[in-house]
Amino acid sequence: MAGITPLSHGSLKIKGLDPSDARSFIGYVPQNNQINWNFPLSVKQVVEMGLIRKNTFNPFSNKKNNEIIEESLSKVGLLERIDENINNLSGGQIQRVLLARTLTQGADILLLDEAFSAVDIGAEEDVMKIINDIKQDGKTILIATHDINNIEEKYDEVLCLNRHCCAFGDPSEVLTEDVVEEMYGSHNQILKEHRPGSHGDSNGN
Repeated sequence: MAGITPLSHGSLKIKGLDPSDARSFIGYVPQNNQINWNFPLSVKQVVEMGLIRKNTFNPFSNKKNNEIIEESLSKVGLLERIDENINNLSGGQIQRVLLARTLTQGADILLLDEAFSAVDIGAEEDVMKIINDIKQDGKTILIATHDINNIEEKYDEVLCLNRHCCAFGDPSEVLTEDVVEEMYGSHNQILKEHRPGSHGDSNGN
């Protein structure tokens, strides 16, 4: 969907367009552990990259650019850290900066890759609240994840994949033991106690 990897077979349309022609509709938030942070960038400079990537950066309109950056940082609760070095932020805060960077693009569809892979539980809850707030603005949000814990509490619908579609629908209905086994195969043992609404054995472990 992001146009990063070409289709191996089949077809994909986004608002009736091929992915390569629909990039203006898509905002992509990568895993933050896939980004080289060994540069002395400020939070503002990272968020500003969203404007450059979408060719919406106007060097002759710094006021407008700054307004977009500040509005995006306000939505993720990090406006006060705008001049901070990105390396001084926690994993959860960096994830929020990446969200702000994507929001500057004004995309209708947000793709998040393992949005919670480098954050603790508290930060995960903060990021999830922001995602829900963004959804209320009419955005479509798709999150790729391997973590099925509490999945029925986080997402309206799930698409379970393992080289093919294993299931699609309300997570409380489609995330059955058979589907989990189909997705994880021999690793299903570590997940066998998972049930919608219950995570662990009867002792809470």
